[in-house]
Amino acid sequence: MKWTLTLWCALVAGVVQAQWPVPFVDGEGHFVVFANGRFERLEKEAPLRYEAQEGQVIYADAEGRLKIFIAEGRRLHLLHRGPVDRWQVAGGRAAWRAGDTLFVLREARGMAIAHPVDRFEVTDSLVVFHDRSAGELRTLWRGQVVPIATITGSSDRAQWRTGSNTVTFYDRSSLKLFLFRAGRVELLTDSADMGLVANGGGVTGYWDDVQDRFMVRHGSVDHRVSDLRPVSAKAGEGVLAFVDGIGKLRCWMGGQLHTVMHGTPTDYWVQDSLLLFLKDGRLELFGPGGATTVEDYVPERWAVHDARLVYLDIDRQLWSIQNGKRERLGTEAAIPTFELYGDAVLYPAPSGPWTVIRGRKVALY
Repeated sequence: MKWTLTLWCALVAGVVQAQWPVPFVDGEGHFVVFANGRFERLEKEAPLRYEAQEGQVIYADAEGRLKIFIAEGRRLHLLHRGPVDRWQVAGGRAAWRAGDTLFVLREARGMAIAHPVDRFEVTDSLVVFHDRSAGELRTLWRGQVVPIATITGSSDRAQWRTGSNTVTFYDRSSLKLFLFRAGRVELLTDSADMGLVANGGGVTGYWDDVQDRFMVRHGSVDHRVSDLRPVSAKAGEGVLAFVDGIGKLRCWMGGQLHTVMHGTPTDYWVQDSLLLFLKDGRLELFGPGGATTVEDYVPERWAVHDARLVYLDIDRQLWSIQNGKRERLGTEAAIPTFELYGDAVLYPAPSGPWTVIRGRKVALY
């Protein structure tokens, strides 16, 4: 197997923040990763599943064994010898369940933290799980296991939701809604509608049945954003979007409430710190830089990372929008698909090679 590296300079010495490795399965079915300015074959066979994070790739190989590739030092470690029932990654964290034992990633190894466990979730800052032996909802936060609430019976009956650094829990016996944030459990309201609870990073939206108000908890401060029950609500990193009681699309962003659209969008999404929505057949974007029309149609594919939107236009050319600046990526059209890994974009070029674009640098495989 041969590959060509084009227009790629050596890594700059002293880079503090690790780049995201770029994994893919090549045309021969081999599992390949691009990291530290080079392509490396990790497996001869395609993995069952793989996930990239900053500085590492976690994957289940063809036999279901869980492994981690760490770009720094080009290290490959076996995390779990047998197949696992379920695994999740987020923000450099990873957790998996084998049987009914929950393991978490700790220094390139798996560490059992609870047994028996059925339901768990991994976010950028937390691993949240139902510890059935203790009868508690718990979270792994900053290396410590912190109890959030008591759960009796099956966790399927427990109502809890997560954001990147928050957890909300609804106590059915008392009807109270609690929030876990920054290592503490706080009461949000004595009565809530869990259908209108949205957790994000540093922001939580909830309907307060006691005051008949839709509230936003931003940091440690509550803000009243609507006296009408919203139709729906979605949250991201410091962003809460909702369709209010009269059909307007509104958004809490940057510590302020914005009316984004006076009518009801066909659909809307909150990804990372951006709000995307459909208006009259157009894809629109609302972010820290204001409102932007992405295209006058709905692109077939788009992805968001770190307030950057990457998408394929109608000619299947790649474009990027960040802070209101639109930039074309590469020079090719008819691109079938792409993946976004941190600041790197990967796509199979119509001319043949796999292409990685990171900033102004391009690598071909």
